[in-house]
Amino acid sequence: MTGAARALVHTIAARGVVTASSAVISVITARTLLAEGRGEYAVLIAIAWAGLVLGGLSAEQGQVVLWADAGLRPALTANALVLGILMGVLTAPAVGAAMLLSGWSASCAAVMLAAVPILIVWEYLCGIALLRDRARILNNGTMIGCLVWCASVMAAAMAGWLTAKVAFALWTAYELVTVVYFVHALRPRLRDFDHRLARRTVGVGLRYHLGLVSTQLLPRVDVLMVSAFSSTGQAGLYAVATTLADLARIPVEALVKVAMPRQVEGDHERAVEVTLRAVRAAFVMALVTAGGLCALASALVPLVYGDAFRGSVLPFLCLAPGIVSASVARPIWIFLLRLDRPWVVTSMSVGALVLDVTLNALLIPRWGATGCAAVTGVVLTVLAGTQCGWFLRATGTPARRLLPRWPEIAVALSAAARAAGDTPLAGRVLAGRRASRVREPDAHERSGSR
Repeated sequence: MTGAARALVHTIAARGVVTASSAVISVITARTLLAEGRGEYAVLIAIAWAGLVLGGLSAEQGQVVLWADAGLRPALTANALVLGILMGVLTAPAVGAAMLLSGWSASCAAVMLAAVPILIVWEYLCGIALLRDRARILNNGTMIGCLVWCASVMAAAMAGWLTAKVAFALWTAYELVTVVYFVHALRPRLRDFDHRLARRTVGVGLRYHLGLVSTQLLPRVDVLMVSAFSSTGQAGLYAVATTLADLARIPVEALVKVAMPRQVEGDHERAVEVTLRAVRAAFVMALVTAGGLCALASALVPLVYGDAFRGSVLPFLCLAPGIVSASVARPIWIFLLRLDRPWVVTSMSVGALVLDVTLNALLIPRWGATGCAAVTGVVLTVLAGTQCGWFLRATGTPARRLLPRWPEIAVALSAAARAAGDTPLAGRVLAGRRASRVREPDAHERSGSR
């Protein structure tokens, strides 16, 4: 079994554990808080993610671009922790003040002051783990944090303490547990912190920031717009629909995490080949998982979440085409970062966000969560098509090479349906052939580490 195959199997298995725990949490919060409270909880999380996207300044994208220089890697690892804390401390007060001015309680704003720095550090360290090809660290940290989160939500619900605010605080604690694990496993050395490199990383990230903000805000701004233009109840329905969408993306996200270091390192031709294999596998994985969930949604949602959330089924069906399209484009996004063409990436992402906001402002007041989901599905499909088209043009690749071949279809079907997959074939999808894997030296042996 190749290293890629082992990483893929472990990542999918870890995502299965996380998904099962998250599903329990989602059901408990939905049944306890009902649509109104679930909507408030979803809006709080969306605000926190908006703080991460806006305040992180896309420094994690700068890490990807600078990672090719092995000598910078120890400093990049240390900077991920220190810079993340600094950016979070600077961003959180602005987010908290905006919440107070918008009518949120002081207690919600106080939790947000802690949530934003934790999220930014989490984002930076996740990037380091992936670039160091340490998917197992990322998987284990997420699993541990999610299990602690699940247990705490269950305890709060049984004690009768679970409210939207408490649920958000427990979600913040989950992120903190994960960050603590990452720090322990990655062992960033503070003496390696390089303030000049930190400025350079942020500078590179800023070139991608507008595009990344636009991409990351697409799903977050939808929840906020549904809450503002319709109701928090409709936002709750939309939040459950997006939870199902996250389930459909599990195999693809596992694939992207394994493929990412292979796309960033090595020569251009190999990176193109790895990207094409990942795109083809992602397409089939997303098609199978999204199609299966579409078939089960009408029975699954009322059974699991209750009749109050039956209205989430149609929004999810509207989101499904966008889920498949966005999954195909995920590996291409990493390759576009490698090419260092920030304004191309930015123009596509900004255009998609403008289209999303404009159409949602027209459709949400009349159609609520369903109208928002239909718009998002269309916008994600358009964005993915644009990114794929640019990739084909930039690399001179025929469009037919994006279409999966039968051996890859068999692998993707197995991985998506059984979570373990056919591991020898899975290795061929990602790596193409067995290659010797060089052990990554420990931190004290390296002259550099991402």
